[in-house]
Amino acid sequence: MHKAGQVMRQAVHNIYVYRFDYVQVFALIRIFQFLLMIPVTSIVLKLMLRVTGFTHITEQNWQSFVTHPFVMIMICLLILLFLLFVYYEMGFLFLMAFHQQRGLRYRFLPLWQQLNRKVVYFFSVQVLFLIVYLALLMPLASFMLPLTLTQSISLPHFLTEEIMSSRAGRLAYAAVASIIVMIGIRSILTLPIFTIQPNISILRSFKQSWRFSKRGLFELVVLLAMLLTGHLLMMLGITVVATFPLYLIERLMPSAALVTAGLTLAFLEMVFVVLFSLLQAMFSQVMVAITYNTPVMGKISATIHRKRRYKPLLLISGIVFLVLSMMNINSLEKSVYAPDTKIIAHRGYVAGNVENTISGLVSAANAGADLIEIDIQQTVDGEFVVFHDRTLRRLAGKNGVIANMTLSELKTLTIHQNGFSDKIASLDDCIEIAKALDVALLIELKVHGQETEDVLPKLVEKLRKYKVLDSYYVQSADGQKMTQLKKLVPNLRVGIVYALNIGPMEENVDFIALEESWVTEQLIEELKQHPTDLFVWTLNDDRSLQTFIEKNVSGVITDHPDVARELRTQQSENQYFLQRILNRLRFIF
Repeated sequence: MHKAGQVMRQAVHNIYVYRFDYVQVFALIRIFQFLLMIPVTSIVLKLMLRVTGFTHITEQNWQSFVTHPFVMIMICLLILLFLLFVYYEMGFLFLMAFHQQRGLRYRFLPLWQQLNRKVVYFFSVQVLFLIVYLALLMPLASFMLPLTLTQSISLPHFLTEEIMSSRAGRLAYAAVASIIVMIGIRSILTLPIFTIQPNISILRSFKQSWRFSKRGLFELVVLLAMLLTGHLLMMLGITVVATFPLYLIERLMPSAALVTAGLTLAFLEMVFVVLFSLLQAMFSQVMVAITYNTPVMGKISATIHRKRRYKPLLLISGIVFLVLSMMNINSLEKSVYAPDTKIIAHRGYVAGNVENTISGLVSAANAGADLIEIDIQQTVDGEFVVFHDRTLRRLAGKNGVIANMTLSELKTLTIHQNGFSDKIASLDDCIEIAKALDVALLIELKVHGQETEDVLPKLVEKLRKYKVLDSYYVQSADGQKMTQLKKLVPNLRVGIVYALNIGPMEENVDFIALEESWVTEQLIEELKQHPTDLFVWTLNDDRSLQTFIEKNVSGVITDHPDVARELRTQQSENQYFLQRILNRLRFIF
């Protein structure tokens, strides 16, 4: 612990002494990111869509898209650009830390040139090792190595939820995740070794990191954990202190609350950006100190930077603060509304019930869901059964295939989930109960390839029989069938389900159901212009629900309709601005 304390003190000391260097470096990184990386990525994507003739990329066409020669070349160029950005961003910080810890004078241009000399490895087979290295670090990147381009990268939630739905899946996921995290930690020093040592390859750097971590792994993990904990506590403390005046003003001077809230949010946004940058600098200092065993303070005195003036920095900070404040005031003023986002219960209410059952439907209605989503398939006798999977294996423990069984056979079976059991229901059963409960259904048609030719007219006739054509919704991942259904019954609300989407969407349907990982601000605005409703699935944590309810998307599909309803209620006109700020900070940072 004594050495750990020395390393932490040295890191703080160096960052303070060279504070102007870090301000310049992080400013350049952010400018480069927003003025080059993000626009270039967007331009390349639009160019790929135009050249290939695709309107947008989905799970149905992505294989054809990525195998196009032009797309393959562009993807390789984007990967190379991403790798170079990470290399220069972190490499610069590692080199600065190395020189500072040894008391060596440095200038930015020589550091840049040193990094340039090793770019040759990015045009060789060894770049594959760097790709593997960064892939291993992805599970750690959001909390151990906060690179500006990796913080939002994660597995889509619907994939992890499917994996975690069974005991075997959970065990496999835990085992694979543990192995990846362990390998990632043991290889985490690859980049600092590669950037600092002038004549070492990527592969040799990886091997050195692996050998070093045999003896220093525990110490490194402890230090990084201490850094993260201190960072989070500092963020919490600053948030409490900064929002206390707003807490008082909202209760004593409500008329000044909007302006105060805008100023408070702007201040916290700027502080959090600074703290994240400091955390990145601290990580680089600690990793270099541990790798090269330099616990002694640098020899250069802080006086070498005394001639630097604070006025330009203060002026720029003041301008940024004013701009952010005005933007936040405008945004917060617009957010004073009661959102009309529909709460859609995913497969009914699965807490305490089996999915897609009558009991789950009743519980979802009692929880206050506006719509209840159910999955239907056509049986061998042409009827509609309420069931999600193609087989009975997961819920009934049998090998039967839904498409090969009759409705009467299926209704005799008992299905099990999370310690609960129930019977399989028909579409007629669910519609009758839903009508009695006065709640509408979102019916998802699962297409297995053995449907009758008149599957759509049969479904329409069923809905017409119960007089729900004007109030129910129907969706499917089969876009062609949904387009046909819309033409068949123009007054029925029809939508297409996407697990993946990149690019603009111009579908001739009433709504789009899209997995949350692919929903962007631009897409939300585009769909509002058409207008086309947007249902986002499947949102099961408070942060995601809060995000999309505040964005006022048309609907959120969730396993927790009661939680979603409560979060929507909180967005009423009576909610304090302080709560709005805290909600926004939760999903921004």
